[in-house]
Amino acid sequence: MVKKATRIARFIAAVENRPVFVGLDVHKKTYSVAIFEPQDGLVETWTCPAGEDALAAQLAGLGCPIEHVVYESGPTGFALARALERAGFAVSVIAASRIPRGYAASAKTDRLDAVKLANYFARGLLRPIAVPTVEQEGYRALVRRRKRIAESRAKIKQKIKGFLLASGITEPASLRSWTLAASKDLSALEIPPEHRTALASMVREYLFLLSEDKLLRAEIREATRRMHSERFKRLTAVAGVGETAAAHFLAEVFSPERFDRPEEVTSYLGLAPVVSQSGNGPARGKLRPVGQKRLRGILVEAAWQWSWRDPEAKAIYNQHFAKHGIGQKAIVAVARKLAIKLWRLTVETPSASAEGAARGAWSG
Repeated sequence: MVKKATRIARFIAAVENRPVFVGLDVHKKTYSVAIFEPQDGLVETWTCPAGEDALAAQLAGLGCPIEHVVYESGPTGFALARALERAGFAVSVIAASRIPRGYAASAKTDRLDAVKLANYFARGLLRPIAVPTVEQEGYRALVRRRKRIAESRAKIKQKIKGFLLASGITEPASLRSWTLAASKDLSALEIPPEHRTALASMVREYLFLLSEDKLLRAEIREATRRMHSERFKRLTAVAGVGETAAAHFLAEVFSPERFDRPEEVTSYLGLAPVVSQSGNGPARGKLRPVGQKRLRGILVEAAWQWSWRDPEAKAIYNQHFAKHGIGQKAIVAVARKLAIKLWRLTVETPSASAEGAARGAWSG
């Protein structure tokens, strides 16, 4: 401990009150800390136990001006960023996919990762991601949880149907649309005891997921009314955008004001084509599977509904389909236009009526 304090004291004396950058490699139990002074390239590192307030106190006690603190996003979330901001530090959180990677294999340790983050940020090579508030993060977690429950419901339905098929049992007619009578019909089937026990377990799982989904829907509606009442009304006024799509858009985008242009929104969602061109060959635009995967899929589903109900959206679909004859590409173009429309409805107060918004007056 004495040696570490001595090393840090020598580093602070060497930088002579010049601004430094702090890189962190954050884990559940420990933080690897690197201080980087860009003018002379001076570096000092240490490892400390995990703890947001304790780290903030350590940095505040260094006695040198800290220009910025940066760390990579991960399972520890954003609590550290919020704690450091409360302590008066400028903080950036970087997505792992946005950190430059070398082509050649090189050494990798927590210490080197922390140094790299501080070095890269000081050179302007890193672009931070937005840090949600506690309330925004909670709302997003609630919406994502309901999405997982819905996916689990779909899986257990398939498991029940697969079990009946593999066991040579004719499935009830109510399973075609999964009406409320489906669970009763399954329990009434004449099947051997061993099969009945396994089937009863799957039915109980299905009923639990059904009740949990109902509960989460009610919680999301209440949270939406409290946090996004007006925005939610404007989004659901668009044809084809229901409660699920609107709630996911509000949860995943969470701070729409941080985007300045439509292109930034579509890039964030992974709906913006990336141009690739070499030599004299033709330039081609391809979608990269990055960004908000959950929201992107929901927007594509909503785009189908929008294109069926709105003449403007249908025209967009037909225009792109006529170019290449691929329905998937055409509907992604519609989803891109829909994302821009929804973003504008969240950041601007439309002068048109809700009916006008539904017809596409704010398509952009």
